Amino acid sequence: MKKIKVSLVSLGSLKHPVDFSSLTAWESDLISIQYGASIGHLPNADGDDWERTSAQLRTLIQVDPGADFTVGLINSPLEDNYYMRRLEGRVAVLSLYEMADIVSASNFSVENFILRNVYELAVLYAANLKLIPSDAYSWTHDDVRGCLFDMNSNKSDIVFSMNQPVLCAACAARVSSKQVHVEFLPRLDRELARIRKSLYFRMTDWVRVHPLLALFFTGLSGVFLNILASIIFEKLKSAFSWIS
Repeated sequence: MKKIKVSLVSLGSLKHPVDFSSLTAWESDLISIQYGASIGHLPNADGDDWERTSAQLRTLIQVDPGADFTVGLINSPLEDNYYMRRLEGRVAVLSLYEMADIVSASNFSVENFILRNVYELAVLYAANLKLIPSDAYSWTHDDVRGCLFDMNSNKSDIVFSMNQPVLCAACAARVSSKQVHVEFLPRLDRELARIRKSLYFRMTDWVRVHPLLALFFTGLSGVFLNILASIIFEKLKSAFSWIS
């Protein structure tokens, strides 16, 4: 199965550090991410509330001819308070404005936020061989299901589809109705399962949900370490007579 090539372009100062090397090194059977282009200086926003309209964004970013679609990363409000706008010509723009703070507050990385949305775009591209403009027909649903296509009209709802996001049954059925590779959905499920919090934050979440079990295991490990230390000390006493 041919990989979908995705080109990332940074637009102006992102303000938040982004580890592009981890994104380009992401192992996938479905997508291949590349990064190299950037626009250092942006014109002033043309929206009435200092947001960047889709019309302006179309003039700022061009499709990468070596990619199936291009994603511009920006730290500005977008039209209609969206955090992602799909434009004509296989181009989308993803904004870190407010979103980076929202996902970081719930212990998700900005890189995972980018990956989650790249997969959303990849599903659209695989099913349609194009990116459907945001103002046209949309796959999103208002109901929050932990799905790639949750509408997230309340931006903070993004966190419900950040930890091992899925395609809900309705969206999976929609993809299945298109001419996609038979292995696309199974591989997608496996790769989405890898988008999750780091081990440290998964452990802290487990402790918060199971405080009594955490206390029990802490006490048990303390007893075990005490016994182990006593055994080691006795062995050392037997081996070295000067230890008392």
